Amino acid sequence: MVARALGFRAEGDLPAARAEIDEAYSTLLGPQSDLLRMLDPQSAARLIGNSKKVAALARLTAADAMLAGDADNQQTRKQLYDRARTLATEAVKLDPVDENAKAVIDELRGQ
Repeated sequence: MVARALGFRAEGDLPAARAEIDEAYSTLLGPQSDLLRMLDPQSAARLIGNSKKVAALARLTAADAMLAGDADNQQTRKQLYDRARTLATEAVKLDPVDENAKAVIDELRGQ
């Protein structure tokens, strides 16, 4: 879903990208999506409890940050990238040998 959203973004279809991101949050997090997105990243990661899901959430949040930047909302972009980095760090804390979670941290460096 993130790849599809980024595809829409690359085509310049930001409303479709936004819809795809929102759908991805719902699919990944289920009925708790809104609550988990309101919580601080550490609490959200603890409630999710699965490093792979938390790493996926970090990637999704980073894609959301890209869309905020495209909408020229730099403050939201920064907040979302900060959240994504923290989520990725929390994913590694949940499972220190999760290479996927470590890769997300590397992907988010410099953002």
